[in-house]
Amino acid sequence: MKPYQSPERQRYNEKMNKDTSQLDSVNKLFTEKTLEEILEKATGKPRPRILGWSFGGGFTKGDNYLSTVNRITVKGIVENEEVEVKLVVKSLPQNLGRRNTFRSTEFFYNEIIFYEKIIPEFEKFVKSKGQAYLLCVPRCLASHLDGQNDYIALEDVSPLGFTAITRQSCLNFEECKAILEALARFHSISLAYKNEKPDTFKEIAHQLNETYYHSRLWYWYEKFHSVLVRIAKDAVHKEYPGSKVEKRFNEYTSEQLFLRSVELCGRIDAPTSVISQGDSWGPNFLIRKTPENTQEVLMLDFQLARCASPVLDISFFIYSCTDKNLRDEHFDDLLEVYHAELTKSITLLGSNPATIYPTSIFLQEVKEQFIHGFTFALESVTFGVLDETFDLDVIAGDKRIDIADVWKLSNIKSQEGRQRLSDVILHAVEREFI
Repeated sequence: MKPYQSPERQRYNEKMNKDTSQLDSVNKLFTEKTLEEILEKATGKPRPRILGWSFGGGFTKGDNYLSTVNRITVKGIVENEEVEVKLVVKSLPQNLGRRNTFRSTEFFYNEIIFYEKIIPEFEKFVKSKGQAYLLCVPRCLASHLDGQNDYIALEDVSPLGFTAITRQSCLNFEECKAILEALARFHSISLAYKNEKPDTFKEIAHQLNETYYHSRLWYWYEKFHSVLVRIAKDAVHKEYPGSKVEKRFNEYTSEQLFLRSVELCGRIDAPTSVISQGDSWGPNFLIRKTPENTQEVLMLDFQLARCASPVLDISFFIYSCTDKNLRDEHFDDLLEVYHAELTKSITLLGSNPATIYPTSIFLQEVKEQFIHGFTFALESVTFGVLDETFDLDVIAGDKRIDIADVWKLSNIKSQEGRQRLSDVILHAVEREFI
């Protein structure tokens, strides 16, 4: 006699199968053997047996344009015990036109190098210091890199209560504080590691490639960035007509702004450069409330990871995820929150923050390099106030087309949206970042 199963449990088990076509939708190298290896790594126990898997949704169409992203639940037997592991798997788009248009293979290379070469070094380092919690990224359980069948399988932390921030969100002070502290802890690992192992740090840092702000890529982004600056100039003209803000911003071309970021993103060997997240807007952070009613944060998506000043991450985050009221009231407080946590974390890792990254140097870099976050935010804020998403798989054929012909952007229609973008420009002018 079979043991009783509730109707809900029966339906759940029916979804669990060995439909290999689902695995093929990731790519031909993502197999049942891959799932066995993932279960072994996740549980720390050998010779698992796969019972089945199921694919689920949960991602907004158009948001993950560089990747195809799937949630997968894997069920198996390990040492006579039934286990279940939940994954988020990023893979190269099957659509070759989309893959080539967005240069997905370059971005996958960067993120897989980050997980395969940099994270293991950082994990060993923080564990040797008894500070493993400083590395706030989900576990990578498998990856493959060959330029054709790339994938990354990460632990799905949504069952632990972590939720994503939408691209439309402006965050409150407590949320910003939690995310900036997470960034500070992550950056502190680079600074302390580099202080103790400068040669090894240089070696791993130079394995990353700049995937966005590089002079070789201006031709790729020229039309798109010209559209972004046109939209921003239209917004500031309508919200602050004839103002100092409009006059100052109109002095810049899209190429000037892009090439300034190229210069800042290229400072790999500067004394204060760290392994940075690179794309630090809201959707690339997961957040949850702890039982102690504090906020806990994990960082995602390292396809734009680079070695550069920490200020590049901070500036992009603040301009992408805060509104005018929060910046007016707490901008300096946010900088202090970040640097205080950075100082504390560097100390815990056994180095001296006063010599590695003192307040004076930090504020000097804020003054000099916040322009990068401003430039990048012209993109993220514009996308954040759009109502529509874009179906990227309508790209026909296997040839690259201009991204500005995929993202067909027009001037922002809503006054609220124009105001949000214009207020970023206002702040940058008032603070003399531009």
